Amino acid sequence: MKYFKSPYRLLPVIVLMLICFNLTGCAKTYHGIDALMEKARQEIPISDADTIEIQYAGMCGEDNKAIVWYISGDEYQAHYYLPMEVEIKGNGANYTFIHTYKPMTDRCSDVAVVNWHQGYAFLINNPKVAKVQITLQNGEVTEEVVQEIPYTFYVPSIPSEYVCLGAEGNEVQ
Repeated sequence: MKYFKSPYRLLPVIVLMLICFNLTGCAKTYHGIDALMEKARQEIPISDADTIEIQYAGMCGEDNKAIVWYISGDEYQAHYYLPMEVEIKGNGANYTFIHTYKPMTDRCSDVAVVNWHQGYAFLINNPKVAKVQITLQNGEVTEEVVQEIPYTFYVPSIPSEYVCLGAEGNEVQ
């Protein structure tokens, strides 16, 4: 007890306790997709993020973790595709932000992909894409049919190849 008689010797212990408290579960919870959209405005790396139109595009993932996709811009502007990792809380309407990713967008126009949790999360925003043909590492080929635009889905393993196909079966660039 002699060590703590001086208030200055107690100060480092208090500071350490406060740091530990701040690092344990104090992440903000966002209630609903609209509240999460405000976080997307903070995270999106574009100059007019506070005024540009941002649209929720969908969510994909597994267990209680997901990638939430947002699209910036309107039909007359270039789009930026923002994938944000979240933890889904409670009844599925509350989210804790974890991380923002930079999507890969070079394979097909208006298609964004992010490598996430040993798999790929996809956002299809191109109306010409009818399905995505995915070749897995073991050589198995599967297809994901695009239901509506925008469309999101998750493949739980990293494919060796994927191709965006149109309604006639030809590759969409």
